Amino acid sequence: MTMNRRKALRNLLTTAPALAASRMLTGQANNPVALAGYTGQIRIREVRVYHVKKLVVVGVVADDGTIGWGEAGHSGSRYVAKLVRDYGQSLVVGSDPFDTARTWHSLYYELDELGPGGVVSQAIAGIDCALWDLRGRLLQQPVWALIGGKFRSDFPLYGSFSRSLGNNRYMTAAQAAAKAAELAAEGFQAIKFRLGIREEGVDPDPKPIWEAIAAVRQAIGDKIDLYIDANNGYTPGQAIEVARRLHETYNVSVFEEPVAAYQYASLRKVSEAGHLLIAAGEHEYDKWDFRDLIQQGQPHILNPDISKCCGLTECIKVATLAEVFDCPISVHNARPTLLNAAHMHFVAASRMAYRPQEHPGHKRLGYLWKYFHNTQKHENGRMQVYDEPGLGLEVNEQALKEDAQ
Repeated sequence: MTMNRRKALRNLLTTAPALAASRMLTGQANNPVALAGYTGQIRIREVRVYHVKKLVVVGVVADDGTIGWGEAGHSGSRYVAKLVRDYGQSLVVGSDPFDTARTWHSLYYELDELGPGGVVSQAIAGIDCALWDLRGRLLQQPVWALIGGKFRSDFPLYGSFSRSLGNNRYMTAAQAAAKAAELAAEGFQAIKFRLGIREEGVDPDPKPIWEAIAAVRQAIGDKIDLYIDANNGYTPGQAIEVARRLHETYNVSVFEEPVAAYQYASLRKVSEAGHLLIAAGEHEYDKWDFRDLIQQGQPHILNPDISKCCGLTECIKVATLAEVFDCPISVHNARPTLLNAAHMHFVAASRMAYRPQEHPGHKRLGYLWKYFHNTQKHENGRMQVYDEPGLGLEVNEQALKEDAQ
């Protein structure tokens, strides 16, 4: 070792403790913003919420003017927006944006008697994702770098569409085939056909359903994987028989939510029958729900949805459960903008998220892109992991203000 190197090492060893002590005294040791070159304490000064049709966008504003953005769940969107507006002001304003876990617990337990689950979890999700976006922007780092780094730089997607047209109306077999062909043309190598049969009641008339499935398989050919989502419409005995036929006749590989939500004993029967990989998790709202789903229902694939499962903070814990129980993750993702961005970072940083991930395709809800200055669109059925700070999308707040309900 040269004299200069020895001198440099000696200087480092003598100055580092003093620097650390200084940071402890000034409160910088536990403040990543200060470590990144900021001075003083950063606090949330305002929570904004914009409700546009079924889009609920949450903005958290730091006292230096930086804004983080997140998307809340859209079911019961008017009530979700009101919860964000009411409780964001009382529980989030004044907090440290780096205390995401503490803020999450404050929201969860304050709202516990209104939930858990449903609009409560969806409101928490919007605030939580906005805080993660803000943290990334303050540190000039992508969210994936803040939640563990990347396991993958891109990942496969599957296109997803529903047979249901709402109000107990359904696609014809020809319409379903055309939509499936459209998604195949976008480059997806797997497509999920959602049957929407819970609207029809339990174990509905099978004839139009099988006709639609046959038409979809014919439209996409044999080289594209086909997944079927029963939308909780079957009893376990019927679900087992449907799974057998899906596998033997239509080469389906994944069967999602074959039975009613939370009927874990029924789900386990279908899973143990062994005909198909069984997926579930869209209706689980926190780590405790997923613990019960995994242990009692024993699905082969988990489908967490960040906008339903209380945000990134909670879904990171679900990812740990998935690793503990050796259960792969394929996120439930029905939205193409901010929610898709949050899922992108989550998938990049989650070891068990190696399967194809859900995407609604370019055309569905395409009008939502008017509320953003940039895009994060997939190409040829794969999603690139972006490196911009935060979640990576720049919100067009003026457009949101103009259209907000």
